[in-house]
Amino acid sequence: MIRPGASILTGTPTLPPRSALEATTRELLPGAELEWKETAAGLSLLVSGATVKLTAIPGPVPNAEADTSAFLSLSAVNGRWRLARHAAHLALTLEGPMQARPTGLLSRLAGDRREASQLERLTTFTRVVAAVSKAASAVGVYWAGGPVTHAPDFFHQVAKETLLPLPLWVGVSVTPEPGGRTSLLSFGMQQVSLPDLLLLGPSEDLADTVDFFFSALATIAERNRPPEEGETIARSLLSRPRVRYGPSPVDAAVKVWQLEL
Repeated sequence: MIRPGASILTGTPTLPPRSALEATTRELLPGAELEWKETAAGLSLLVSGATVKLTAIPGPVPNAEADTSAFLSLSAVNGRWRLARHAAHLALTLEGPMQARPTGLLSRLAGDRREASQLERLTTFTRVVAAVSKAASAVGVYWAGGPVTHAPDFFHQVAKETLLPLPLWVGVSVTPEPGGRTSLLSFGMQQVSLPDLLLLGPSEDLADTVDFFFSALATIAERNRPPEEGETIARSLLSRPRVRYGPSPVDAAVKVWQLEL
């Protein structure tokens, strides 16, 4: 299992005030068991049995990884957002198993707990990252598993309003193709042990194509198994594109599942 990690891109290597962190985390995780603690390296947050470590680091993310990953965010499509220069970053990592509330009524009434799934762990960690980003007045949020760097407002909105914030975990390249077509390729589905997706659709319906792209990824992530060769993925009553596997356009040694609209 890949250990989730993210970086909050900032102007100075300074941790936000505890009061601001507590307010923003409780806003995004209402009802969760939260406890901030000071450590020798910075701060840690105990959340439902797991630990999020927060460390202030002078200097940008090494090797310009955050800068080169900014174009893979939905927030940067069509030049809507460009990453400003960052002189420091706050590194966050999630460690340890996380507990979750059971879904059954009797189990909930009895106060039982179960181990959280990988999707639940990632979703909770995402909301912590969004909370820290807001408290720190970030200029960008780098999700290492993508890799992808998002606009802070976009990251906060998706984390707050989406049950499964998968668009924050994966990067997407949007490439014009011949014949008025556009291809979309995901990066980072290995975080949930699944292959990436290559989708080809009409350029004139790019917004709908993007929506279906992330809907297809979410469908596969929620059922926790790769699609099969020849399987259909429902887009509508009349549109059910069929899955086929082929080499990734960026690495021929890697297989991706492919759909065409």
